[in-house]
Amino acid sequence: MRLQREAEGGFIRYYKETERAIRGPRKNPPPKPAQEAEKTVEEELLAHLAPLIEDHFLTDVVRPIKSGKEAVVYCCRADASLGRDLVAAKVYRPLETRSFKRDAVYQQGRERGSRPDARVLRALGKKTQHGQAHKFSAWIAHEMKTLEILHAAGADVPEPIERNGPVILMEYFGDIDNPAPVLLGVDLDPGEAAPLYAGILRNVELFLVHHRVHADLSAYNMLYWNGAVTIIDFPQSVDPRYNDDAFDLLVRDLRTVNGFFAAAGADIVDPTEHALRLWRTHVDPRR
Repeated sequence: MRLQREAEGGFIRYYKETERAIRGPRKNPPPKPAQEAEKTVEEELLAHLAPLIEDHFLTDVVRPIKSGKEAVVYCCRADASLGRDLVAAKVYRPLETRSFKRDAVYQQGRERGSRPDARVLRALGKKTQHGQAHKFSAWIAHEMKTLEILHAAGADVPEPIERNGPVILMEYFGDIDNPAPVLLGVDLDPGEAAPLYAGILRNVELFLVHHRVHADLSAYNMLYWNGAVTIIDFPQSVDPRYNDDAFDLLVRDLRTVNGFFAAAGADIVDPTEHALRLWRTHVDPRR
C-alpha cells in the first residue's frame, strides 16, 4: 500500500507540528479557552484525513463516532473505487498527548518481532525524539498489521483498508445515522448471549493461533451490529512468542469477557483453565 510507506521522518514532523499546535508560541501567550484548544486539536486530527480524500479513498467526513484518549474514529463516505458507501477512519491523537510509560507490558518483546535496526534501537534506548516518534509509528503500524493478519485468517475484526501516517482506514459497522454500538451498552435478547460468547472464544483461540493476544478485550472493545459481534482496538495486542506477560493477559481477557456474559446469562468457562488449554495447544505444550 503506497500510503503505508511514509518515512519515519514524517512522524517526527507530525510530532513537531502537533506539539506547536497544542503548545502555541514559546513566549507564554495567554491560555486559550478549553473549547478553542479542543477545536484546534480536532482540526489537526481532521487535517490528517485530507490525503485520503486526495488519493480517492474518501469523499467526505460525516461525523466523529467514537472519541477516546488514544484516538478519534470518524464515519466517512467512501470513494466509489472502494465498493462500499461508508468507512471508518481511526485517527490517532498526537504523540504529545500520550505517554508510553503505562504501555511497557504491551511493548515487551516487540523489538524481537519487528527487528528494528541499530539506529532505531539506540534512539529507543535513549528515549530521544526520534525514538518516541518511532514508537508512536510502530504502535499504529502494529494495529494495522494485526488487523491484516486476523482479518485474512477469518477473525471477526474490521477489514483494514489503508494506513496513512496516524490514520487507519477500516471497515465501518452501522449505517449513516447509527454507528454500531459497543456491546457494553447492548441488552442482549434471551438466547443471544451463549452463541455470541462461543463466537468470542473462537476468536480468542484464532488470535492465539496467529500469535496474538488482544490484551484489552472487553465488551467495550466489541461492536454489535445485526446480531453479530466485531472485535476492535488492537494496538496493545501482544505476541505470545515474545511477551512474558502474554499468558496473564490472556487470562485477564477471558475473565473480563466472562464478567459481561455471565451477567447476560451465558455459561462461562474457567478463565485460567481455558487459557491453559489454549496455551498448551497453540503456544507451549510444556506449560
